[in-house]
Amino acid sequence: MIAPERRTRWDLTAAMVVAVLAVATVLWWTSDARRTTLTTAAGGAPGKTTSAAGSGLLPAALTEAWQAPSPATPIPLAADGTAVTGAGGLVAGRDLRSGAVRWSYRRDRPLCTVAAAFHQVVAVYQRSETCSEVTALGWADGRRGPQRTGPVESPTRLVAAGNQVAATGRRYLEVWRSDLVRTLAYGRLPTPVQPATQPRPDCVHDSMALSGGKLGGDRLAVVEQCPGERVRLTVQRSDPKEPDHPEVIFSTLLSGQQAQVIALSGERVAVALPDPARLAVLDGRGKEVAEYPLTVPNADLRIPPGGLADVTETPTEIYWFTGSATVALDTGDLRPRWTRAGSLGTGSEVAGRLLLPVPGALAVLDTTTGQQLRALPVDRGDYRGPVGTAGSGGVVLEQRGDTLVALR
Repeated sequence: MIAPERRTRWDLTAAMVVAVLAVATVLWWTSDARRTTLTTAAGGAPGKTTSAAGSGLLPAALTEAWQAPSPATPIPLAADGTAVTGAGGLVAGRDLRSGAVRWSYRRDRPLCTVAAAFHQVVAVYQRSETCSEVTALGWADGRRGPQRTGPVESPTRLVAAGNQVAATGRRYLEVWRSDLVRTLAYGRLPTPVQPATQPRPDCVHDSMALSGGKLGGDRLAVVEQCPGERVRLTVQRSDPKEPDHPEVIFSTLLSGQQAQVIALSGERVAVALPDPARLAVLDGRGKEVAEYPLTVPNADLRIPPGGLADVTETPTEIYWFTGSATVALDTGDLRPRWTRAGSLGTGSEVAGRLLLPVPGALAVLDTTTGQQLRALPVDRGDYRGPVGTAGSGGVVLEQRGDTLVALR
């Protein structure tokens, strides 16, 4: 009779190695890493330009240099000689002047939104029913930075201020710091450990604004619709001691059934109300200290897309696009300084002037008075919707719906 084969120690070791490799292969095959492609830029950032807007001069004329699909960027994103686009599952860093792709980050998930925050590009991807996969990328080379996973609602928009960024949500919203660690969870918590810590989990969030850095402390303002009461404004710390224990500074009922928060500055917050159209300014305790009439239709003051008013902040002005007009607010007391009707967006400051999109042109305005000094003709073809703008390195970018267009 032939003696049965005996398994040696080496046989057992080999079997274990094969099993480990098999498990590792399965995990890799089903992992997000296999379905993620990152191509970083070779070399450093593009060289600085010294022409037109890049040298502190307004361009004499503008013509289209390039365009690319970018439905995931609500506004143009540009810095360090790079413009960023987002479409499908692809985030691309493009040469600002030519549009050539310098770096890219692709996943097999759709993008929810892409934004700029703390000198990085923040990309939010959809997973199942939520916008829960978040990755920070370097502007110049696309190198991957901090990442996080969390149950952010779909759809969502991001708004950055200082060292923080907030993700909007109708029932639940979050604030993250620059390492993408959550500093605030507010609303109906997806998996509440202590539900009683949330002051109003049954309310709907109509709009929000975040402050930090030069315009004030770290605060979050939320306009809420709560069952059985008028519209409510709640202002709270955006970095409480415990993320799921909101620290409310004040919460007050407003005189109306609808409102949108426009801006926070210092201890003040500005809220737009319809019937009649007006801008109410409240102090740090929630007391109304001023009210200004607005020459815009009530339809402009409905709930803003994504819960964010279309606002651009500069060191000297806050520009708010209502939907039919641009209103310049003082950064100190938030009073309206001037209104330009018939505009298409907030505009962007270039060489000390405001380039404001209007039908068929970019109007050049005095930032203090709103007076038009001249206009730069722009051919937008059949596009008639809102236009987001940004100026960088001698290039003016326009976000026309789902398309980013560069003008030189």
